[in-house]
Amino acid sequence: MNKDLQPLLDRQEIRDVVTRYFMSADRRDFASLVDCFVPDTLVDYSDLLPVAPATPIAEVAALIDSAMGALYNNTQHFMGNHECIITGNRAAVETYCLAIHENIDDSADSGTRPTSALRYIDRFIRTADGWRIEHRKAVRDIALQLPPRAITMWQPEN
Repeated sequence: MNKDLQPLLDRQEIRDVVTRYFMSADRRDFASLVDCFVPDTLVDYSDLLPVAPATPIAEVAALIDSAMGALYNNTQHFMGNHECIITGNRAAVETYCLAIHENIDDSADSGTRPTSALRYIDRFIRTADGWRIEHRKAVRDIALQLPPRAITMWQPEN
Protein backbone atom coordinates (compact mmCIF):
# COMPACT_ATOMS: atom_id res chain seq x y z
CA MET A 1 0.00 0.00 0.00
CA ASN A 2 1.11 3.55 -0.67
CA LYS A 3 2.52 4.87 2.63
CA ASP A 4 1.00 8.30 1.86
CA LEU A 5 -2.49 6.80 1.98
CA GLN A 6 -2.16 5.19 5.42
CA PRO A 7 -2.70 8.43 7.41
CA LEU A 8 -5.90 9.08 5.43
CA LEU A 9 -7.13 5.54 6.00
CA ASP A 10 -6.33 5.83 9.73
CA ARG A 11 -8.18 9.15 10.02
CA GLN A 12 -11.23 7.67 8.30
CA GLU A 13 -11.22 4.57 10.50
CA ILE A 14 -11.04 6.76 13.62
CA ARG A 15 -13.90 8.92 12.35
CA ASP A 16 -15.89 5.75 11.66
CA VAL A 17 -15.40 4.64 15.28
CA VAL A 18 -16.73 8.00 16.55
CA THR A 19 -19.69 7.77 14.16
CA ARG A 20 -20.41 4.21 15.31
CA TYR A 21 -20.38 5.42 18.93
CA PHE A 22 -23.03 8.10 18.23
CA MET A 23 -25.20 5.81 16.11
CA SER A 24 -24.96 3.03 18.70
CA ALA A 25 -26.15 5.45 21.40
CA ASP A 26 -29.11 6.56 19.27
CA ARG A 27 -30.00 2.97 18.40
CA ARG A 28 -29.46 1.92 22.01
CA ASP A 29 -27.03 -0.75 20.92
CA PHE A 30 -24.75 -0.53 23.92
CA ALA A 31 -22.70 -3.63 23.07
CA SER A 32 -21.63 -1.89 19.86
CA LEU A 33 -21.03 1.35 21.80
CA VAL A 34 -18.73 -0.40 24.30
CA ASP A 35 -16.90 -2.10 21.39
CA CYS A 36 -15.66 1.36 20.30
CA PHE A 37 -13.36 1.29 23.35
CA VAL A 38 -10.38 -0.74 24.48
CA PRO A 39 -11.77 -3.28 27.00
CA ASP A 40 -12.06 -1.89 30.55
CA THR A 41 -11.37 1.70 29.44
CA LEU A 42 -11.91 4.27 32.18
CA VAL A 43 -13.83 7.31 30.94
CA ASP A 44 -14.76 10.72 32.36
CA TYR A 45 -18.45 11.48 31.81
CA SER A 46 -18.71 13.45 35.06
CA ASP A 47 -19.84 16.57 33.13
CA LEU A 48 -22.86 14.63 31.83
CA LEU A 49 -23.73 11.97 34.39
CA PRO A 50 -23.49 11.39 38.14
CA VAL A 51 -20.33 9.28 37.85
CA ALA A 52 -16.74 9.51 39.05
CA PRO A 53 -14.19 10.95 36.59
CA ALA A 54 -12.65 7.48 36.05
CA THR A 55 -15.50 5.02 35.51
CA PRO A 56 -15.35 1.87 33.35
CA ILE A 57 -17.07 2.40 30.00
CA ALA A 58 -19.34 -0.63 30.57
CA GLU A 59 -20.75 1.03 33.72
CA VAL A 60 -21.26 4.33 31.91
CA ALA A 61 -22.97 2.55 29.01
CA ALA A 62 -25.35 0.77 31.42
CA LEU A 63 -26.17 4.10 33.09
CA ILE A 64 -26.79 5.80 29.72
CA ASP A 65 -28.99 2.86 28.65
CA SER A 66 -31.05 3.10 31.84
CA ALA A 67 -31.43 6.89 31.66
CA MET A 68 -32.28 6.96 27.96
CA GLY A 69 -34.83 4.17 28.34
CA ALA A 70 -36.53 5.96 31.24
CA LEU A 71 -36.53 9.47 29.79
CA TYR A 72 -36.33 9.59 26.00
CA ASN A 73 -38.24 8.27 22.99
CA ASN A 74 -35.50 9.24 20.59
CA THR A 75 -32.09 10.85 20.53
CA GLN A 76 -29.92 12.11 17.72
CA HIS A 77 -26.24 12.83 18.05
CA PHE A 78 -24.87 14.95 15.21
CA MET A 79 -21.11 14.88 14.72
CA GLY A 80 -19.54 18.23 13.90
CA ASN A 81 -15.95 19.43 13.95
CA HIS A 82 -13.48 16.57 14.20
CA GLU A 83 -9.77 16.99 14.82
CA CYS A 84 -7.53 13.95 14.59
CA ILE A 85 -3.77 14.09 15.19
CA ILE A 86 -2.11 10.73 14.61
CA THR A 87 1.32 9.90 16.00
CA GLY A 88 2.32 6.35 15.15
CA ASN A 89 -0.20 3.95 16.71
CA ARG A 90 -1.89 6.62 18.85
CA ALA A 91 -4.14 9.55 18.07
CA ALA A 92 -5.44 12.61 19.89
CA VAL A 93 -9.02 13.27 18.77
CA GLU A 94 -11.58 15.93 19.62
CA THR A 95 -15.12 15.76 18.23
CA TYR A 96 -17.97 18.22 18.60
CA CYS A 97 -21.48 16.84 18.93
CA LEU A 98 -24.99 18.27 19.05
CA ALA A 99 -27.25 15.91 21.01
CA ILE A 100 -31.02 16.35 20.77
CA HIS A 101 -33.37 14.37 23.01
CA GLU A 102 -37.12 13.78 22.73
CA ASN A 103 -38.82 13.16 26.08
CA ILE A 104 -41.09 10.14 26.49
CA ASP A 105 -43.50 12.38 28.40
CA ASP A 106 -44.51 15.20 26.03
CA SER A 107 -45.51 17.34 29.00
CA ALA A 108 -42.08 17.11 30.65
CA ASP A 109 -40.24 20.43 30.64
CA SER A 110 -43.31 22.04 28.99
CA GLY A 111 -42.73 19.93 25.91
CA THR A 112 -39.24 21.26 25.23
CA ARG A 113 -36.45 19.00 23.97
CA PRO A 114 -33.21 18.79 26.01
CA THR A 115 -30.27 19.61 23.78
CA SER A 116 -26.54 19.76 24.47
CA ALA A 117 -23.47 20.92 22.62
CA LEU A 118 -20.80 18.41 23.62
CA ARG A 119 -17.14 17.75 23.00
CA TYR A 120 -15.56 14.31 23.20
CA ILE A 121 -11.84 14.51 23.92
CA ASP A 122 -10.37 11.11 23.11
CA ARG A 123 -7.13 9.22 22.96
CA PHE A 124 -7.17 6.40 20.42
CA ILE A 125 -4.84 3.46 20.05
CA ARG A 126 -4.39 1.07 17.13
CA THR A 127 -5.22 -2.47 18.28
CA ALA A 128 -5.35 -5.85 16.57
CA ASP A 129 -9.07 -5.11 16.02
CA GLY A 130 -8.43 -1.65 14.57
CA TRP A 131 -8.52 1.81 16.17
CA ARG A 132 -10.24 1.99 19.56
CA ILE A 133 -10.77 4.67 22.20
CA GLU A 134 -8.41 4.18 25.16
CA HIS A 135 -9.47 7.29 27.09
CA ARG A 136 -12.39 9.72 26.84
CA LYS A 137 -13.46 12.94 28.53
CA ALA A 138 -16.95 14.13 27.65
CA VAL A 139 -17.56 17.87 28.10
CA ARG A 140 -20.88 19.71 27.97
CA ASP A 141 -20.27 23.23 26.65
CA ILE A 142 -23.92 24.28 26.23
CA ALA A 143 -27.17 22.91 27.63
CA LEU A 144 -30.49 24.30 26.42
CA GLN A 145 -34.08 23.37 25.75
CA LEU A 146 -35.37 23.50 22.19
CA PRO A 147 -38.98 24.66 21.86
CA PRO A 148 -41.71 22.04 21.53
CA ARG A 149 -41.80 20.37 18.18
CA ALA A 150 -44.71 21.63 16.11
CA ILE A 151 -46.05 19.32 13.45
CA THR A 152 -45.85 21.34 10.28
CA MET A 153 -45.72 20.65 6.64
CA TRP A 154 -43.63 22.68 4.28
CA GLN A 155 -45.67 24.48 1.64
CA PRO A 156 -43.95 25.84 -1.46
CA GLU A 157 -44.60 29.45 -2.32
CA ASN A 158 -46.72 30.05 -5.40
